[in-house]
Amino acid sequence: MNFPNEVALERTFDEPQTLCGLMDDPRACAGFRDLRSLMDDKTVLRNPNKGWFWHYIDNGMVREEYYAKHDPNDALEDFPGLNHLYLRFDWGDIEQEKGVYHFERLDEIMKLWGERGYTFSMRVCTYEAQVTQNGSVPQYVYEEGARCYRLPGGQLQPDFGDPIFLRYLEKFLAEMGRRYDGDPRIECVDIGTLGTWGEGHTVEGDERIYPMEVIKKHMDLHAKYFPNTFLVCNDDHIAGRMYKGEAEMQEMLNYADARGLSVQDDSICCDGYTQMNGYDTMRACWAFDKLQHNGPNVIELAHYTYIKPRYEEHFRAGFTIIEALKNSHATFAGFHGYPRVWLANEKWLTEYCANRLGYWYFVTGVQVQPLQNTAHNMVRLFVENRGWAEAHHRYQLRLALKKDGVLYPVDVDADNRSWMPGEAQQVDLRMDCRRMAAGDYELCIGMFAGERPVKLALKESCYAEGYYALCKVTVSEI
Repeated sequence: MNFPNEVALERTFDEPQTLCGLMDDPRACAGFRDLRSLMDDKTVLRNPNKGWFWHYIDNGMVREEYYAKHDPNDALEDFPGLNHLYLRFDWGDIEQEKGVYHFERLDEIMKLWGERGYTFSMRVCTYEAQVTQNGSVPQYVYEEGARCYRLPGGQLQPDFGDPIFLRYLEKFLAEMGRRYDGDPRIECVDIGTLGTWGEGHTVEGDERIYPMEVIKKHMDLHAKYFPNTFLVCNDDHIAGRMYKGEAEMQEMLNYADARGLSVQDDSICCDGYTQMNGYDTMRACWAFDKLQHNGPNVIELAHYTYIKPRYEEHFRAGFTIIEALKNSHATFAGFHGYPRVWLANEKWLTEYCANRLGYWYFVTGVQVQPLQNTAHNMVRLFVENRGWAEAHHRYQLRLALKKDGVLYPVDVDADNRSWMPGEAQQVDLRMDCRRMAAGDYELCIGMFAGERPVKLALKESCYAEGYYALCKVTVSEI
């Protein structure tokens, strides 16, 4: 049956009604395109200078096989967000006799895994709390008169402030810095030459709280020989002074900041920390707040096989880790143990954290003024960093016009390091279109670390050759 006022309805929208809420955008203005329908917060992006790391050498090369025993042909390419290998070795692993340095094992690892697309971080330790590793400091250092302590269990610990010890340590760090400072494969070096396992405390050691000047000396030596590398102190360098009073903690925090250090917390989820501290098991989030702008903050999980299943109530199905990474503004996170064991049990936790560690860039909108073939066209990007940290490397942002499958890229001036977590940003870019003929194009965006594309949280369907297609535009003659 037809009715007198019946009108045939014609659809005027290509999108289903479930997306109509996207049209109500307070940013909408002339030339604005809402890009929220292009966002992708599910795909894990493998991006540079952020993500998970694997303790490949841990507690020195003497125990390397204990930690690194694995299928040598397994490159772990399916591990979500695995960024680098952590090489935590002893001074005595490299210099077994005075002035003779053996970096061959490190170089071998870096060559093999570097070719597989991984980078590296490093820590030099001088005390491991095991009798079998009494060679963490080269024997000649003690023969030359450096003070050391024989502990009740037979462990041999150096006096971390002894001038002879420090003199020879400086020579070693000078050689190490000569080889590795500024190497683009090195994400960071953390200061581990003081304390048990290099953690800045003396538990399972002489249990002394060393004077601030000793800690400062170890920081100074690293800063002297690694001026072109991100350096990371340990939270125990700072919070470990709580028994000396708040003034000393503040002084050490300020000193670390003046030295340009970021900070690392070792052994999240340990039972002792869980009992003493809050849900995230951390005791010095205030240090992470202050030092996060200097470089990458780092979180290390306690030995995985130690936590599970014995201390599952501290791990809390991974929620403790999430809180720790978020509250510490972490760029990197790692765990002791073979990644296959971890991944088999913690797949969803690994994926969830992979994007959020460090930066995670969304482009939610773009405003394009009418384009002409001049040098002074303006494009405004609306971007958000939904990661837990700011980026510490400046990447090259490029706009491009695409026509008939051909890209015409243009470098634009934008510093992604200013895109802070949790803040929406408007980024104004000048686009030079002088070489473009009048016509219709696709406007594309790409970000690059050298020639490596930095992936954005946009759908793969609009991605090709390192660029994401955002919208259609027209270039007109002047």
